[in-house]
Amino acid sequence: EPHNLAAQSGMDAQVLLTWDPPYGPIPPEFTEDFEGGEIPADWTVLTNGNGWNVTENGSSAFWNIPSHTYYAVTNDDGFNGENTPDNDGNDYLLTPSFNMSGATNVILNFASYYDGAYGEIATVEASTDGVNFEVVHAVAAATEWVMTAVDLSEYGDQQNVTIAFHGNDNGVWASGWAVDDILITFSSAQVSRNLHFELTELGQWFVTADKEEVVGTYPSGVPFDWRIDLDNPLPPENRPVDIDEYNIYRSVGDDQNFEFLESVDGDQTSYLDENVINSTTYNYYVTAVYPSGVESGPTNTVEATPVEWVELWMSDGQSLTAQMDTLNFYLNNESQVGLFYFEIEDWPDILHSVFVLTTERTQSWALEIVDVANGNMAITGISLGEPLEPGDGVVCRAVVYPISDEETTVTLTYADASVQDVNYVEMNWTAESAVYEVTIETQYLTLTGGYGIPGAQMTSSLLLQNTQPVFGIQIDIIADPPFMMGAGLEVSDLIDFSTWSISGDQIGAAYRILLYDNTLSQPIPPGLRHLANINLDMLDGSPEGEMITLGFGETVIADINNLPMHTIGSPADVYIGQPPVAYSIHNVTGGLTPGGTGSFDIHMTNTAYAFILELRIADVPEYLTVTGITPLDRFENGTIDGSSGEDDDQMFYFLGYEFATGIMPGEGPILRVDVEMNQNIQNPSVMLLFESVATGDDGANPVTSVADGFGQFTVSLSTSADVVLPGKFALHPNYPNPFNPATLITYDLPAESDIQLVIYDLMGRKVKTLINDVESAGRKTAVWYATDDFGNPVSAGVYLYRLHGGDKTFTRKMILMK
Repeated sequence: EPHNLAAQSGMDAQVLLTWDPPYGPIPPEFTEDFEGGEIPADWTVLTNGNGWNVTENGSSAFWNIPSHTYYAVTNDDGFNGENTPDNDGNDYLLTPSFNMSGATNVILNFASYYDGAYGEIATVEASTDGVNFEVVHAVAAATEWVMTAVDLSEYGDQQNVTIAFHGNDNGVWASGWAVDDILITFSSAQVSRNLHFELTELGQWFVTADKEEVVGTYPSGVPFDWRIDLDNPLPPENRPVDIDEYNIYRSVGDDQNFEFLESVDGDQTSYLDENVINSTTYNYYVTAVYPSGVESGPTNTVEATPVEWVELWMSDGQSLTAQMDTLNFYLNNESQVGLFYFEIEDWPDILHSVFVLTTERTQSWALEIVDVANGNMAITGISLGEPLEPGDGVVCRAVVYPISDEETTVTLTYADASVQDVNYVEMNWTAESAVYEVTIETQYLTLTGGYGIPGAQMTSSLLLQNTQPVFGIQIDIIADPPFMMGAGLEVSDLIDFSTWSISGDQIGAAYRILLYDNTLSQPIPPGLRHLANINLDMLDGSPEGEMITLGFGETVIADINNLPMHTIGSPADVYIGQPPVAYSIHNVTGGLTPGGTGSFDIHMTNTAYAFILELRIADVPEYLTVTGITPLDRFENGTIDGSSGEDDDQMFYFLGYEFATGIMPGEGPILRVDVEMNQNIQNPSVMLLFESVATGDDGANPVTSVADGFGQFTVSLSTSADVVLPGKFALHPNYPNPFNPATLITYDLPAESDIQLVIYDLMGRKVKTLINDVESAGRKTAVWYATDDFGNPVSAGVYLYRLHGGDKTFTRKMILMK
């Protein structure tokens, strides 16, 4: 009859059967099938680990044995985390001693399950003295029960031969080896080794990878049908007996009333039963039908239980650092689900959870998201009414945000999960990973340098270049060496700070500046601006001629939700005392208008004669083109080098000489620079910043030189009519989105209009009127604080904001979190 029938449990709505063809009526001289349920009394176990035992189920958490009859097994899979002590599983199962004298052909046949996972080694060894063993066969790995034949004929003339089945885990928690149906014959017949399926690429990796890698990549295990090429079964390599077909018989549960299931061709030694119900146990046996029509006896009886594998995956995410995005979590289930738990590992660990939202599939569920101690995010969902019906859609949406100093790709994986049916029975699961792309929009702070006289004050200007609306700023300014102390703060009148709290205090070695919009209604819009002038006292007795670095300590620039944005500060150099030469920018004239013109003067304050001048000045943003350079006053007889003007970096470059008399010590303008503005003016000001200054004496030797302060072109009231206005009505995406507790809505008006900006819920019911008034042309902003018209907080969810102006109407969607 056929033999070595095996059934694979744990497949989703499937049971896979494999068997070997009959090998003919060969009378055994020695057999052992372990059906007694224990190691036979005349067998010996030698071990320094777990040892061999007899069981019907020798599987463990990370090493699974397909269903078989009673068998002997050594299982060295005891891995339970990195704190588990090493197990040196070096296990021998010894047969009784045989007298083989006079025998000529000795063949050992046995059924074997050995997949070689995690470095396990399985060998058959023989000894003639019961002490010293030599390897006679190294077992080849396979992910199914296979029959193996070993030729022991070289021991045919020995009187005291012991056969050993040796499983060795090489000193680590490995897998194991199971053997059954041992048959030793004294004839030339051998059973064939039959592999029923090739391994897939994943299957090859599964049996060769390190155990920690397998557990880390697939914490819930790898489904068996992912590991083998189920669609392409292998035919038997040889068939000693002609077979017309095989009959498969099945019974359900504990019922042993087997019924005929199906017949397969005699060349086929596997069968996939797909007419099964998950969580139900089935029993099988197989018979052979010979050409004469005679049906053989049955194989061994095996059982298997199919189980549902639910599939988990999530969407990719992307946002700027400190800004939020929503991750969709999917669950593909065929049975009703009553509870799920997802633990998501983000690597590197920079994501933070904010809120979790229900979906159409989980409207009656309670959801929770938390950041756990190990840095992972945990999402728990439990049904409070209707269970999760079969489907494959989104079950929850998690709102998260990253905090990172650099652009990063975050890998998101399911570190753990639990999915339970409506009876809270655990279901198997598989999962796919995702990525979260973190991008950076850097906000820049710049301090201007100069010089300060010991015992007197100097001023450093604070400049901000921001890409997002700013609602709060905290800056610590530190002098190194600490010869300067903060004395006062004067904010720019070009920014409306009327709703802001403003303070500057010396705290230890740092001068702390705090700026905060109390109403969250008048943020500093994106652009480049002069924020404030900082008055600094140069301490009496400071060493003149030395330089001080004026830099940034702790720095926070916050968005509307008080989340910090990535910020870089540019320090400044301050000269102690009166430098030999100091340059500064004065008399900036001309309003910043498209195609307009203007000029600025460069002043020199010097105590030493200056014969050579070299300057580089950047216009930020690059809106200006130099059209003329005029020497003034003490430099009116100087020579302007032909290289002066716009350089390759679009900066103003100047090189000049006064070799006749030099520029005498004094103070005042030496150059006037004429400029033309380009047509694309988007920022309300242009900063003129010294990139470098250099001075030479009459021998072309360098003279210490300092750049002091900055210059600025701004939009003037007299030219405000020429400022570019929006060309059309527009409603922009709110920022941030999702949000809590407030969000900023920006819209464009090309002309004075009667405007209505209204918030609605998804049912179309009005929630809040933000604007209902006539407004002038320009880019406008409004803030919604997640309240209704009566000042009551509204619940989390999706809302619509609608802009109506003139004959135009625009609608966008936003998400409120709580």
